[in-house]
Amino acid sequence: MPEDEMRPGFRMTIGADRTEVARVTAAFAEFADAHALPAAVRRSMNVALDELLTNTSVYGFAGREGGGGEVTVEAELFTDRVSVTITDDGRPFDPFAVAAPDTALPVEERQIGGFGIHLVRRMMDAVSYHRRADRNIVVLTKLLRDGGRFMEITTRTQQDVTLVAFAGNLDSNTSPDAQQAIDGILAGGGRKLVVDFTALDYISSAGLRVLLGTAKRLRGAGGALRLFGLNETVREVFQISGFSTILAVFATEADALEGL
Repeated sequence: MPEDEMRPGFRMTIGADRTEVARVTAAFAEFADAHALPAAVRRSMNVALDELLTNTSVYGFAGREGGGGEVTVEAELFTDRVSVTITDDGRPFDPFAVAAPDTALPVEERQIGGFGIHLVRRMMDAVSYHRRADRNIVVLTKLLRDGGRFMEITTRTQQDVTLVAFAGNLDSNTSPDAQQAIDGILAGGGRKLVVDFTALDYISSAGLRVLLGTAKRLRGAGGALRLFGLNETVREVFQISGFSTILAVFATEADALEGL
C-alpha cells in the first residue's frame, strides 16, 4: 500500500472518564470485526486499551482544577500490524517508566494492583511514549500473527462448593460487578469457590485484583479458590502476571472440583 493512501482505521475523542473506556473497546471491536482481525489480536489490544485509558482517567488528570480532560484514540491497520495511538492533554506521565512488579511473590506478599502497565508491555509487540505539544502520546503495536461493557455472571452450588461462571470481559468496567457477586457469596458463608472462565473473553488487571483479593480472603478463612477454562489470552495474562503460579488453575470443571 502506498504511504499516501489512506489506511483503514478509526479516530475518536472521549472525555477523561473511566466510564468512557467501554466506548473505545466497543469501537475497536467493531473495527476488528469489520477487518477480520485475529481474535488473539483483538483480545490483547482490548486489554491494553482498558489498562491505559483507565490509567489516564484515574491518574493523568488527578488534581486538575475544574476537572475535564480530553483523550483521542486513533487506530490504523497496516498489512502486517495494527497500531493504536492514544493522545491526552493530562500531566506529563510516561506509563512505561514504571518498574515491573515482582511476579514471583507469593499471594500473601502481593500488592493488590500494579499489574496493568506490565500486562501492556508484555502483550503488545511494541510500545512507545513521547511528550509533544503539551500532550502525552502512547503508541501500541500488535503484529497480525496467526493466531461496551459486557459480562454475564451465573452461580450455582454443588454440595458446599459455589461455582461462578464469568462470560464476556472481566475488566475495569465489569470488575465491580464481579466483586459484588463474590462479596455476596462470601457474606453468605461460601468458603469453597470455583470460577469458570470457559466463556471469558479476556481479563485485565482490574479483574486480577478481584481474584487476588478473593484468594487472600479465602485463604485467611481456611477456604479455597480454584479456576478453570482459561483461553489463550487469559492464560497469557496469568503467565505474565505470575498468577499461574500463585492461584490454583485447572483445565476442566471436574479437575477443579476434585478433592474439594
